[in-house]
Amino acid sequence: MLAAAACGFANAQTTAYTTPVGYEAVTINTGINFVGVRLQQPVLASGTISAVSNSSITVGNSLNLASLVSSTKTYILEIANANGVTQEFLGSSVSGSVITVSGLSSQVTVGNSYKVRAAPTLASTFGATNSAGLEAGFFGIGGDIILLPNPSTTGGFDQYYYDDGQTSWADVNGTPVDATTIAWNYADGVVISATGNGLKTLTVSGEVKAAKTAYGLTASSINFLSSVSPAGATLASTFGNSLASIDKGFFGLGGDIFLIPNRATTGGFDQYYYDDGQSSWADVNGTPVDGSAISLSSGLLIANDGAAANIVNNPPTAYSSF
Repeated sequence: MLAAAACGFANAQTTAYTTPVGYEAVTINTGINFVGVRLQQPVLASGTISAVSNSSITVGNSLNLASLVSSTKTYILEIANANGVTQEFLGSSVSGSVITVSGLSSQVTVGNSYKVRAAPTLASTFGATNSAGLEAGFFGIGGDIILLPNPSTTGGFDQYYYDDGQTSWADVNGTPVDATTIAWNYADGVVISATGNGLKTLTVSGEVKAAKTAYGLTASSINFLSSVSPAGATLASTFGNSLASIDKGFFGLGGDIFLIPNRATTGGFDQYYYDDGQSSWADVNGTPVDGSAISLSSGLLIANDGAAANIVNNPPTAYSSF
């Protein structure tokens, strides 16, 4: 259940905030849960991009960004432009106001607005000592398990759990890890395997993101994603302006398929695609649907039918007032 007093939004989970900061309570069911972190860490720095090269970005000539970040932690560079760039970087890659990060010169231009914030981590999302209340393992993997998609292994995940015996987060092998350094891009989804004896509600607090967000879809694969916007996001509002980047069906299911977890059916999904023949969003049976009436859950999956692609997630129009 979602209740947002300050913004006037309502949805099927629970959020309350004074614009644009607050909390969201996401129901965790027994079994596999596909969720997204839709409220973000505080902004550490913001301004305009002053220089871009093939290997780096300068975030204001006078800003000493290096003094604001930790060399061992992961951060997100957000660019507020049509591409919705969200780029992870390690604090160690920053020198003064320059971030060494390659591959963005075609997506970012001088004068674009930016924000830098810490990436979500196991510690910030679930608590350094498991304040979220996951069922813990004991000197070995067990209980509730957090799975983070690993882009270097198609279909693979990095798995973590809280180990009561070691009083620490640990990986799939039972090796203790520093939960403050296990990070991910908030555009990506998180999979929670819940036993039903532990975590039942995940409460996330932070800031609402009002700008666009890019999804980098891996070729011919299932992509686990966050819907990013904590309230008001629909199939049409989120992806309607990105139809040119979406592989479509034609009078029948095909192309890129959008899978939204169906809470009424454990492990089940409602499946949708855009049908060029009918000039409409459609369900798995090819029946046209009103995309503006299809609400997005915190986590969703996109089955990318072809080559690697970028799709932009557009926030609800009401967010423009933030």
